[in-house]
Amino acid sequence: MSNIFSIGLSGLQAAQIGIATAGQNISNSSTTGYNVESAVFSEASGQYTGSGYMGGGVTTATVQRAYSQYLTTALNNAQSSNSSLTASYTLATQLSNLVGSPTSGIASSITTFFSGLQNVSNSPSSVATRQTAISDAQSLADQINAAGQQYDSLRQSVNTQLSNAVTQVNTYSQQIAQLNTQISQASSSGQQPNQLLDQRDLAVSNLSQLVGVQVVQNSSGYSVFLGNGQPLVVSGQNYNLTTQPSASNPQETTVAWQGLPGSTATPQPLSSAALQGGTVGGLVSFMQNTLDPAQAQLGAIATSFAAQVNQQNQLGLTLGGTPGTALFNVGAPVVTANLNNSGTGTVSATLTNAVSPPTDNYTLSYASGTYTLTDTTTNSVVATTTTQPSATNPFPPASANSGLSITSTGTMNDGDSFAIQPTAGALDSFAVATSDPSAIAAASPVLVTAGSANTGTATVTQGQVTAGYAVGANGLTLNYAAAASGSGGTLSNFPAGSTVSVTVPGSSTPTQYTITNSSTTVPYDPSTGATIAISGDTSGTANNVSFTMTGTPANGDTFTIGPNTGAAQDGRNALVLANLTSGTAFTNSQTLTNAYSNYVNTIGNTASQLQASSTSQQSLVTQLTSQQQSVQGVNLDEEAANLLQYQQLYQANSKVIQTAASLFQTLLGIFQ
Repeated sequence: MSNIFSIGLSGLQAAQIGIATAGQNISNSSTTGYNVESAVFSEASGQYTGSGYMGGGVTTATVQRAYSQYLTTALNNAQSSNSSLTASYTLATQLSNLVGSPTSGIASSITTFFSGLQNVSNSPSSVATRQTAISDAQSLADQINAAGQQYDSLRQSVNTQLSNAVTQVNTYSQQIAQLNTQISQASSSGQQPNQLLDQRDLAVSNLSQLVGVQVVQNSSGYSVFLGNGQPLVVSGQNYNLTTQPSASNPQETTVAWQGLPGSTATPQPLSSAALQGGTVGGLVSFMQNTLDPAQAQLGAIATSFAAQVNQQNQLGLTLGGTPGTALFNVGAPVVTANLNNSGTGTVSATLTNAVSPPTDNYTLSYASGTYTLTDTTTNSVVATTTTQPSATNPFPPASANSGLSITSTGTMNDGDSFAIQPTAGALDSFAVATSDPSAIAAASPVLVTAGSANTGTATVTQGQVTAGYAVGANGLTLNYAAAASGSGGTLSNFPAGSTVSVTVPGSSTPTQYTITNSSTTVPYDPSTGATIAISGDTSGTANNVSFTMTGTPANGDTFTIGPNTGAAQDGRNALVLANLTSGTAFTNSQTLTNAYSNYVNTIGNTASQLQASSTSQQSLVTQLTSQQQSVQGVNLDEEAANLLQYQQLYQANSKVIQTAASLFQTLLGIFQ
């Protein structure tokens, strides 16, 4: 009789555990990280009798949770990639919104400035028109400075987000380590603590959304590692990360491995390869692959703009008739010594061609007697040398085509390095060099005229100059001699020792003539006309001067190249300045406005690509989440069915106990 009671009682207990488990599942159906649980029943050991082994009822072996290591790992990895893309996309969208439209902002200010110079060329003596052009220049400088401030602000935002993310990483690492210990202790009784296991898996899931990790499960729990193998958790011990100023660029924050909590060892900076995935990986990727290159590109545009305008303004005459000077100031390349340098070396860098500056960033490093210049944007070595760069022997050679000239002083030790940013400081340092409207060199310093007594039909342009020009105060008169027979003739009286280049229309290759003395002649064909350029004159009579002649001169006609004394009424150089808007001197033969448009479009395209990748990755996360929940999640319909099953099981076992009690009463009645 007692055996029937115990069998029924075991069934009641099993039904109670089943009902409690189903209730637990239903109660936690919306709990994040909860894995559905199920009671596992087994037949109790039987008891030997002469009639055979009689059953002992049912026993509850354990309450197990549904768990798929494969799906959990796949989902964590997908969430890590999605968090990285989301972080990069969010910041790239902010940057895209900051730079605005390809036709507004800086692009609009560049166009307005050049339009103002066009007005100056039309009215060179108007102080009001010149003042408007200077005001346009200041507006452009303000726009560029504002862009620099926006970049600085966005970089600071990334630094702050990195610090906050690292703090969260340390919190989850500590939590996982503590749970490892608690799970190990709780499991010593032979049963798995499902609630603690769920908490640990949830902590790993949250951690993977912050930084890409690898999880290794062993007898002591979870061990968690970064992409480069640095541990975050090993058994019950956690290891901390920290943030610190980048050794190569103190304006940026870098993530470092600090080791055990409370460790006083020097933190080890982590490379971007170690921080793939998660919010941290996305922030680092945005900083290195989007923010820094975009700032360098815009800085290159600002540098090129200033260089082109300054060079051309220096080829003209101001309203007072003096040679023009720079209209804009822009900072030199930024060189930053690595914070870990131990030598006394210093490095400086200049641009070899500010009109077409490099858009990449570089590092000059020293090791074992060799100086190495590395393009950090493309991760490629530009040049190496065993000779210390100096003012008399700058580095790298022109053949390296880096756009930089690097010099150094002092002594470098092995491992010393210097970060070189050719244009990163251009945005914050960009400024108008003068507020004086007369400083706009609107006039050309040369004036080429046809002799008043000429009888031919030849005409000449007023002439233009290039860098290093010279025009003698007394001028230079060229003489034309017609050919004895046929058409054509020759020009003579060029400066001795100079070179004259003659380019006919439709040709890009000039014909050059070396002038031995003033009697050396240069042919001229009236049927085609020609552009005539004089270079190599060391006498100061006429050097780096050119003009175009058309028509047919008469024998004995003269043409004079002399200084321009009518600067107040001349706007030729201002016109050349205004036409810089369509010049293609910038990198890859782009105009300044096209370069800015490409810069804006590049950022917009980057944001769009990141958005597409983020959307695709989110779809994968959704798919994997659905698959995981189909295995580990709570199905309320199934739980309702389980409740009904366990209710019936409870009622049936109650009937068994009731029957056993009735039989027992019957037996008692026999003996009364």
